[in-house]
Amino acid sequence: MMKLPEKVRKTLERTVNELKTEENVYGVGLFGSWSRGEAEASSDVDLFIFDKGGFSHEFVERIESGGLLMDLDHVPKAWILGPIPPEIDQKLYEMQVLYDRDWSLTNTKLLMTKLYGSAERVEIRTEAHVVDSDIFLSRATSAFSREDFQSARLFAAVAMETVLKVLMEIALEPFSSSNFVERLKRSTDRLGMPSSFTEYLETAGFNDATSDSVRDKLRLFKTLWDEMKTVSTQNVEAVQSSHFKVRTKLDYYLNPGFLQGMMVRAGALVDSGKAVEASHYLSNVLVDIVENYVWLKFSVERAKVDYTTLMRSLQSLEEKNPRNYENTVRFLGLKEADEAGASKAIEKARQTMIRIRKERKTLIKNHLLKA
Repeated sequence: MMKLPEKVRKTLERTVNELKTEENVYGVGLFGSWSRGEAEASSDVDLFIFDKGGFSHEFVERIESGGLLMDLDHVPKAWILGPIPPEIDQKLYEMQVLYDRDWSLTNTKLLMTKLYGSAERVEIRTEAHVVDSDIFLSRATSAFSREDFQSARLFAAVAMETVLKVLMEIALEPFSSSNFVERLKRSTDRLGMPSSFTEYLETAGFNDATSDSVRDKLRLFKTLWDEMKTVSTQNVEAVQSSHFKVRTKLDYYLNPGFLQGMMVRAGALVDSGKAVEASHYLSNVLVDIVENYVWLKFSVERAKVDYTTLMRSLQSLEEKNPRNYENTVRFLGLKEADEAGASKAIEKARQTMIRIRKERKTLIKNHLLKA
């Protein structure tokens, strides 16, 4: 095993030995900040679990072991039998293999080591981001046409962030949920597109984040988490009967260990003067939680799910508890969202997407083929 603090090393050894006894586990690997040598005291431990269980979607499980918070990222073993999904490229590339029952994980890791930085593989990953950004922009324009300007502005910012991941892929910057802003800035600077970074922060509303405003967000996050945890606890049957992705995400996000880790990590970012980074980290997580929470609420109310008008749906579903909706709007900075602001956000996202689409292959050629 690589050089790690004794507490982490011993906990990993014990956890891996326990996982080895599970019939469906064919491999375990360490990835993330500890594998990259970037971990801080507030960092959790990320384990890649090569799982032959009867599921077809990746999911994450939060556990606590030896005083450490650990994320067990279960990935279907069947995923390597065909083309490797691009969303696990980075995990395989930076992974340290800790256990491999039949060498399949090691062989896949070695393959990704060769492929990861190639122009061809970066082309595949960036194309996936472009497609995803189109989906979010479509949601933004649909919400706008239905006069849900809060959702329109929110999804325009998400579309813009998603397409900017193309630049991070080309710059070969690893993704990190709690260091995303720093790595995005580094990527846009390296590729000569700093204005895209500035416009993104403005569109997403992160440019004016301060230590005080983020500490307020932390308190609000705890309040929202408590409310959603209560609803989940009161509707266990609805949670368990939800779609696999919804159920596993709710189980992960509404785990007390997840809340503990979020509060510690976000607090550490604020303490180190990274208010913008902390604001982005908290906001991105909350949006994902809210989407899955809304799905649960629709299930409980036996209503049709509508993700396009996410904020309006939340408002409608929380008629008996309007403060939950109001706190979400406040947290995401959408209280003042109006037609003009939403239109501007959509147009900025669209222009950024057009530019990156136009320059993507040239950037790959100039920064990867010549490397």
